[in-house]
Formats: sequence, C-alpha cells, structure tokens
Amino acid sequence: MLADKIFRNGVIVTVDPHQPRAEAIAVRDGHILAVGSWDSLSPLQGSSTEIIDLKGNTLLPGFVEAHAHPLMSGIAWGDPVIDIRAVHTPTYEAAIAKMKRRADKAKPGEILWFLGLDPQLHIGMREPSVQELDDISATNPIVVQTSNTHAGYLNTAALAAFGIDENYVPPMGGQVQRDATGALWKFEELAIWNISLQFFDTCDDTRNKKVMTEWLNMFARAGYTASSEIFVAPHQTPYFERVLRGQEQPIRVFGYEHEAPDLKMSVSPNNGDDLWNIRGLKIQADGSVLVGNVWVSRPYLNTKMTRTNMGLPENNVGHMNYTHDELLRMMSSYAVDGWQIAVHAHGDLTIDAVLNVFEEVLAAFPQAAKPFRLEHCGIMRPDQIERAVRLGVSCSFFLPYIYYWGDALHDNLLGPERAARFTPSGEALRKGMRVSHHCDSPMTWPNAVLCLYLATTRKSSSGRVLGPDQRMTIDEAICAITLDAAYQLRMEEKIGSLAAGKYADFVILDGNILTRDPDDLLNAKILGTYLGGRSVWSEL
Repeated sequence: MLADKIFRNGVIVTVDPHQPRAEAIAVRDGHILAVGSWDSLSPLQGSSTEIIDLKGNTLLPGFVEAHAHPLMSGIAWGDPVIDIRAVHTPTYEAAIAKMKRRADKAKPGEILWFLGLDPQLHIGMREPSVQELDDISATNPIVVQTSNTHAGYLNTAALAAFGIDENYVPPMGGQVQRDATGALWKFEELAIWNISLQFFDTCDDTRNKKVMTEWLNMFARAGYTASSEIFVAPHQTPYFERVLRGQEQPIRVFGYEHEAPDLKMSVSPNNGDDLWNIRGLKIQADGSVLVGNVWVSRPYLNTKMTRTNMGLPENNVGHMNYTHDELLRMMSSYAVDGWQIAVHAHGDLTIDAVLNVFEEVLAAFPQAAKPFRLEHCGIMRPDQIERAVRLGVSCSFFLPYIYYWGDALHDNLLGPERAARFTPSGEALRKGMRVSHHCDSPMTWPNAVLCLYLATTRKSSSGRVLGPDQRMTIDEAICAITLDAAYQLRMEEKIGSLAAGKYADFVILDGNILTRDPDDLLNAKILGTYLGGRSVWSEL
C-alpha cells in the first residue's frame, strides 16, 4: 500500500512513548500509514506520492484544546458586539467614552452589548452603576460584560428588553445583585449567560455562521486540530451541528452540553462522529477568580482592586453555585446514561465539594464515561490533587491566567503564596495525573504556543515567575496539549500522538521546538496545520 503523502527531513515529535522521535511519517486516506526512519518508509513512495520537505522544522500531533468555546467565541465576539478590552481601551474612562460614542450612533431600540470590562486591567476601574449606564443611553438597552464573561451590568432599558422585573428569579446556578438603590443591576454566571443567549438568538443567522467559521479557522491557524465546545446550551446542539455539517471543517469539535437542571441531554451518548460529537455534561460549580465568586478557604486580599474595582465585601470568600444535593442530582441524572462529567471549579472549597460528589457518583454509576474532569483548578491544594488521582479524575488547567492576570493574582487578589501555586499543573503531573492546558476562548485567544511558554517558564506578561516548581519540560508541555488533552476528550485512540492508524492531524512549527530556549517559545510560528492529512492552514 503506497502513501498519499510522506513528511520528512525535519524534527518529528510523535508523543508516542514507544517511538518518541521519527525521521518520516506516511499518510494514506487521512490516517497515518507508518512512522519511522526514512529507509523504512521510502518503499511506500509511489509516482503520485507527495513528499513534503519539513526543511528542518518540527512536526507534532495537532494541538488539542480540551477546554474552549470556538463556536461560542465567534458568536460572543462578532459584530455587533463591541470590544472594550483593556488591550484597546486601557482605562475605564476610555471604555465609557467608547460606549458613549457607540450609543450616539445607535438605532432606536438597538441593543448595545459591550464585552471586555476588566476589573484587574482597566486603569481607574469601578463598577458601572445603573445610573451611569442610563446616562449613556436611557432608551437603548446596554449590557456591559466582563472580559471573563462571568458577570454583566444592565441599564434600565436592558432590564425591560430582556423581560426582567422586580419578580425576576435568577436561574439555578446564577446570581443577581442589586445596587444601592435596590435596583437589579449585576448578573453573574447563568444569569448573564442566559441573557447573552437571548441576545445572540436575535442576531442574524448569516452573521452567526460567518463568525463561527472565522473562529474555527483561527484555531486552525494556531495549530489546533481538535477542540471542545464546552458550553453548549441544549437548544444550540442541532444548530451547531448544522453549521459544522455545512462546511469542510478545519478542526474537530467535541461538545459538552451545559447543565440544564430540568432537561435531559438533547442527544444520546456516543452520537455523531470524529468531526462533531457531544461528549458529555458541563457543570459550572463556581465562578471566576477575577469576579470574586469562587469559594475559597482563605479570603481574598483586601485591596483597592478587590474592594473597589470588583466590589467585593471585606474578607470575601466567595461561594459555590450549587448545593451538594443539587450537584449530586444533576451529575447522577447524566452519569446513569453513560455521560462524561466535566465541572468548572476554581476555589479549593468548591473543589472539595465537587470531589465529594464525584466519589459518590463514580461509585454509584460505574457505567459513566471516564475520566471525570475538573476544569481550570486555579486554587487546588496538594491533598486535592492526590485525591483526584486516586479517583481517576483529570484536570484541565487554565495557564494563560498566569500570563495576563498573574501580577494581579500575586499583588492584589490572592497574595504571593497562592499565586505561586495557581493552576498547579506541574505538581499534578508529577503526582500521576494526566493534565491538559487550555486558553478558554473567548476569555483568551487560542494560543498553544503561549501554553508551551507558560508550562516551561511560569512567567507573567511582566516577566515575574509564579511558581518555578510548577514548571514542566518541553516534552511534558507538548503532551499536555496533545495526547493528554485527547485523553480528556476520550479521543486518545484516534488523535493526540503520531502512530499508525491514527488520524493524520499535524501541526508544523518553525525550527526545532525541543531545543528552543523556553523564553523564546513565544516567538515560535505555526507554519502549517493538517486535519486528516488535508492542509487547512499553511505558511510553508
């Protein structure tokens, strides 16, 4: 059997423990035909075989993002959403001025959705009051959502537009706060997300498909060949499937439907194929460290950032979104049908509570799909890592937190000790856990190279090292965004490493990634991405 393509003359890192390095790799019909030396693979060359000269560059398994939202990222960031992130508008006053300029051009009744308010990065930040937003526009509905998407502020017109009155009860798992006048004002977790889904459902279908496709291609350009879509409202599942089936996909997408306490999954287990598939259930057990609504055993620091920018009470310890019984009921209702469970948990007390429920559910429903997953795991203690390993629970760690908000964690939110252990993936790996690293778009953009840099350096954007003992080797860092991420998506038999029979999903990086100085990893370039042997992105 002859090969369609043979890649050679470069650094081939297989992430296969039986054959870590290779000289060549042969592809046929979208799968890997053989991996080995050039001498052993050259007989597979025929007259129509394409020989791809790597020119000394590195070929790896395609990157796998175990925790992301590529489809929702497109919807969340595409026009008409207005970007007010600090990278563009560094001060709070500049963000307000941008809102005013946009409101001045708004059509009557047009909903104005601003995304990117950042209590940690916007200089002069304060929480926008209902009155301040009403002053921007008394007639146009205004929603201002934080950059982490976990909170949003509404003006009076927005409350009316979304049917929210004094009798409003937030959905299970959501919270709402009132301002000093008693008016409904700040919506968190499922409260703001349900409002956002109402808004996105009003957007033009052509627009939604366009922006989703743009983001899928953005992932491919970043070297990803597979990603989760780890927040799928049940009504979105058929819609997302229609969008994906209507195009030649640049990446594989594996969905996790979000908790809907009164609904069952909209599909059955093991549905779909290896391009689009609903994998399991996602539960939001707590919130964002950057909002202050994660449940911690030691309070947040009392600083201007926590008290004024974030509006937290003194000695804030946050909270969980669900009780033990509510978590147990939700997980059990899905695990009994063989679903995988993934739970967002940042605070250490939340992690304790989730592990308690995991232990009960795993014992009661051995048919549930494994591994059960913990998502983000910002403030995770050593004993919790050991317990998770005993239970067979795997963690996906949100490393870019360190780069973008590491200095805020160190100086203003948690203090040096907890900042040094934030997202402790190196320790988890050494204790025997199969870990992954993710960028969690739409919060940060897909950037596997940044994950490699952070795993090996633990440096914030200012160059401050947070937890040098949490560093990994480059081989370990690569495994965390390839094979072990595929394991968390229950796809390790088909993707994540380069072995005969697996899909020919590859990424090509410039130079030798193995010998590159870790501090220079941010300069590594993606030269090509292949999905099933098909080039979906190339700068070669």
